[in-house]
Amino acid sequence: ALLLIGLASGFCSSKSMQRRSFGLPNARHAIFQARHQRDEEEQNDVKPSIHRRSLLASTVTAAYCTCCHPFSANAAIELTQSSTNNLRPRSKLIDRIFAQQMATGMIDYEKEVEQYKAALFQKLFNTLASGSSNSGGTSVPVIVEVGMGTFPNAQYYAKALSSGVELKGLDIIGVDPNLLMSSYAQDNARLHGLSSSLRTVDGVAEDLPFADGSVDAVVTTLTLCSVEDQIKALSEIRRVLKPNGGKFMFWEHVLSEDDKNLALQQTILNPIQTISADGCHLNRRTGVNIQKTFDGNVDLN
Repeated sequence: ALLLIGLASGFCSSKSMQRRSFGLPNARHAIFQARHQRDEEEQNDVKPSIHRRSLLASTVTAAYCTCCHPFSANAAIELTQSSTNNLRPRSKLIDRIFAQQMATGMIDYEKEVEQYKAALFQKLFNTLASGSSNSGGTSVPVIVEVGMGTFPNAQYYAKALSSGVELKGLDIIGVDPNLLMSSYAQDNARLHGLSSSLRTVDGVAEDLPFADGSVDAVVTTLTLCSVEDQIKALSEIRRVLKPNGGKFMFWEHVLSEDDKNLALQQTILNPIQTISADGCHLNRRTGVNIQKTFDGNVDLN
């Protein structure tokens, strides 16, 4: 797979990656085992079989650019009422299987990209800390993760916060159309000491429940491949970001621009992928759309 990393106030250089197998960390494994046992009691005939990123041998764009079932958290902003809940029908059974797969099936992938994502989140947090300092250090940054899923990024928030950045707190709001992801996200938040900072909300990227210019940062990781309307989703992200200093950090797999054979494979396999992986597309030119939406104010390294 090709890895593109960058910032959107971002565009990326490509690096090759090889995938390896890694064991589950003990704590996360215990969480999954308990949850798996509960799910088997409820539906003992269900066996996880859907791999959301089963065809992730594609290009990944990562960048950083200039959502409810609320839990107790450092709530710095109030949510607005969304006019649209879900743009496509959802199956509770499929959502349950998918959430279970995402909770365990991406462990090796996260290990592969850990150093790149950690650096990206650190850069974002340094910027947030700088903005907080300039405003007197009293505000709590609001970070919206669109398509948060099971919150695999919790480890990167924790690492960035432990690096010495000075923030009064965080208001992290996870938006996802799959309600069954929420409990996994809360488990990961607790595992990394972020329980008091996280709220989760049932919603879609095309209709974010936030006022204009109210959010300090928006994060998407392997999300824009699956949204129903990518241009509308990106427009919503820009709408809710603060006009002065708001940041959009993204990490997305996209259509290969420099390998014609890979691009052809992605195009051929795309119909199967969208059906088997919750609407995930292999052939989107996400970087191009981000550049257009943010008027070229994108820093891709």
